[in-house]
Parts: sequence; structure tokens; C-alpha cells
Amino acid sequence: MKITHIDIIRDFDDGILGHAASALVRVGTDSGIEGCAFSRNDPRTFIDSAQQALIGKDPHAIEAHIGNGLLHWASIEHALWDIIGKEAGLPIHKLLGGFRERLPVYLTCVWPGDADQSHIPPQVVAEQAVAYLEQGFRAMKIRSWRPDPMDDVAVVKAVKDAVGDRMDIMVDRTADGPGWIWDFGTAYRVARALEDVGAGWVEEPFGRGEVHESARLNEVVDIPITGGEGDYELEMFREYLKYGSFEILQPDAFTGGGILNIKKIAALAEAHGKRCILHGSNGFGLAAGLQISAALPNCDRMEICVVTPPLTPQEHWEPANQIIANPPLYTICDGCIEIPQSPGLGFDLLPG
Repeated sequence: MKITHIDIIRDFDDGILGHAASALVRVGTDSGIEGCAFSRNDPRTFIDSAQQALIGKDPHAIEAHIGNGLLHWASIEHALWDIIGKEAGLPIHKLLGGFRERLPVYLTCVWPGDADQSHIPPQVVAEQAVAYLEQGFRAMKIRSWRPDPMDDVAVVKAVKDAVGDRMDIMVDRTADGPGWIWDFGTAYRVARALEDVGAGWVEEPFGRGEVHESARLNEVVDIPITGGEGDYELEMFREYLKYGSFEILQPDAFTGGGILNIKKIAALAEAHGKRCILHGSNGFGLAAGLQISAALPNCDRMEICVVTPPLTPQEHWEPANQIIANPPLYTICDGCIEIPQSPGLGFDLLPG
């Protein structure tokens, strides 16, 4: 089997999934099997390079293609796995060994308006948490971007007062830019305060790629410190594990280099007794992350990111359901997402 063409088959400039420059890409073969995958970034920035590197090559040889640029074209790598799964008649997670048929989810909630969420009162967040809990969801995550991070602690306290131990709430600091990055003293103070109100973890309290400050914080607090969503190099994850920077590694199915590279990162984490919980996505972008997560013994939940309250994930997916042949795109039951069992990534587009 040889790759015959790589093209863009659906552009989402219409905002169908809220990604202004995203698209679905297709990889065709001389056997007639085609792979289709979501590209979070504009594929026009890399599709010419991918065509030059891959057309005429074997779609099964993913490891060989990594050295030719595939590590930076995750959507193409996902489409190659889609081809392999369709050829075998199996979903990707079963090709990778399989481990779970469903995963608990957590919702990363960002309200419309100011990115720092300072316009959303703690009680509003708490009321929404209760609503999601009543719908079966048992975990959510909020940003810690308010100008005074202790205001974010107050939000977590309001949520925990409302839901108690029935729901986990995690905090995402991820704010990697000038003027946003915490110093160690702030990170320590906030982490301790979040421990006191029952938060589940603190995500990326420092700049991306910061090994030693994260390790220092992780050593002196009890709340788990997590990170890694911006990295793809195995050497970087090795450093995080060597120095104890994170309790949970969070590679991304796109920026993390693709399905095969995520499998390697997760194996590193497993060897060090750490969890690997992928940085999430939504809509079509969730498909690859779900398939690889279901094959990882050290992955015990899946992030759905971003959810815009009061919408549910299912409401976010409704536009996608209109253009696939096998809706619904995903099924959630009792706070868990069922891993799609159709061959490959698990969805087929309607013709046209």
C-alpha cells in the first residue's frame, strides 16, 4: 500500500467547531482506503511539506516517517493510523494493545467574556458545577488567570462547598507569557491554599519547559503539580521525570507529536510510576486523544476542552453530528465517555 494524495477536505472557517483556522485532512492510498483526521492548526502551513515527504510511501511506516517531519504534522499521523485501523477493521486503541472501553471525563470550563474569568462570580461557577454534577459529570477544571490568584482559590472553595467530595475540581494556571508567570513564592502560596480547599491538582504553575522550579514546588506541596502539554521531545519528558517536576504528564495529541509519540511518553511515565493524562480537545479534535488514552494503563481520565457553560459537551458536538455517517460523534454515560469502536479514529464523514 502506498500514499497517493494528501489534501484538505473540510475547512472550518465557518466556525462549526470554534477553530477558525482548523480543518479535516485526508490521506489517500492506492488501495482505496482513506484516512481522515482533524487538524487543530491551519494545514495549509504544512500540507506541501507533508505531500513531498510522504506521497509514494508506505502509510504503515509511521516510525520511519517521524524522522521526515511527521512528528510536526500530528493530524497527518492521526490520518495514517486511521488508514491502518480501517485496513484492520479495528479501532486504533485495540491496535495499540487496548486497555479501556470507557474513560471518566473532566470538563475544562471557560465562560464567554474576559479570558481571566474575573467577571464570573464564584457562586456562578459553583452553581454550574452542581448542574454538571446532576448531569453525571464528576470532575471539572477552571483557569487560574484572575489578577489575584487567591480569587481563584475562592472559586474552588465555593465549588467544593457546593459539591463536596462528589466532584473533583482542578486548577489550570497555564499562562505562559510575560507578566503572567508566577514566581516561586506565589506558586507555593497558591498551591498550599488550593490544598486547603480540596483542589485536585495545579497545572503548569510556571513557564513551559521549566523543569527545576516545578520540581522544587512538587517536592514541598501535597497537591499534584502537572504539565507538559506544550512539549513533544522525549528528552524533555525524561527531564521532567528525572527531576520530579510533575506527578502527572499531560502531553497533547497534536503538539505532542502524534499517537505513536504519546505512547512513548506514556511508557516513560509508567516506568516512573506516574500518570499520563492527555491535554484534551473537543469535537473531532478529541478523536485521536481518546484512542491513544484508551490504550494507556496509566491514563485514568480524559479532558474535554474547552466547554463553554452552560453548554454540555454533547451540545458542542451537535454540529459535527450533522456531517458524519455514524452519529453521535461520542457517547457519554454516567460521567464517562465511551471509546468509539468503529475502525480507525471512529468516525466517517458523510459524502460531499
